[in-house]
Amino acid sequence: MYARAAPAALLFLCACATGGGAVQPRDDVAALRSEIRTLQRENADLARRVDAMATQIDLLQARAGRAPGDERVPSVPPARAPAPATPAAAKAIAVAPAAAPAPARPPPADDVQVPADLKVVKLEAETPAPAAKGGRKPTPAAARPAPPPVPTDTPIQDPTAALAALSAAGSQAPGEAQAALDRARLLTGLARARSLEQFADDHPTSSRAGEALVDAARTRREVGDPDGSCEDLSRAVAEHPSSRAMPDALEGMAACETRRGRPAEAARLQARLVKDYPDSPAGKRARENAPQVQGAAP
Repeated sequence: MYARAAPAALLFLCACATGGGAVQPRDDVAALRSEIRTLQRENADLARRVDAMATQIDLLQARAGRAPGDERVPSVPPARAPAPATPAAAKAIAVAPAAAPAPARPPPADDVQVPADLKVVKLEAETPAPAAKGGRKPTPAAARPAPPPVPTDTPIQDPTAALAALSAAGSQAPGEAQAALDRARLLTGLARARSLEQFADDHPTSSRAGEALVDAARTRREVGDPDGSCEDLSRAVAEHPSSRAMPDALEGMAACETRRGRPAEAARLQARLVKDYPDSPAGKRARENAPQVQGAAP
């Protein structure tokens, strides 16, 4: 504010020195000029002090967590001093430094209260475990999932019987299986049917097992056992679908369903026979005996 008042005082003094036509003595003019230069130096020094205090306030606000300039001291526009009537009155103008607020001081270190029960614990660095092969880090024991429980209620079966059956089936050569089938076919009656069924049991993987069951079904039908015949045919269809006797097995199963009074199931079997085995004798007989399935042939 004093920096702004200095030019006004200078103009006033110059006007007094030249106005009115009165000529001032040289000594008074020199004294006024010297006083003006003194005021200018004091004003410049005051401006530097004000800038230094403003910088100090910004620093304290930044330490307290506030943005610089939030609580700056508002600048008050300087009051224009009344013009003195004489040059002697200009000498009475006094420049007083503005009172700046004292900066907040941080509390000294001696004022910090330390709890009596405070304990100092030293933490030791954890030693890293060696890396596993392949560059993968080992999984900590706490992070590994628990293994699933082992069931104890499952009965343990002796595999000796199953292994013996497989060994017996695999140890026989194809010639031996054909010889056993030929011997079973030489028999007659129920003995023949039972021998053929036994052959299918002893050689479940043989390509002739389906034919043996179809032969056993014909034999049982001839001796008056239709239920046993249908049972052998059903087993041939379910267990040996790739057998060469499959068309005869389907034809016999259709006859069984017709005898049991289930014509819809019999028609389904005949349609399957006509569709899958159209050139077989059984497929041709199915087309001739069942006109309703003639359209099922490819």
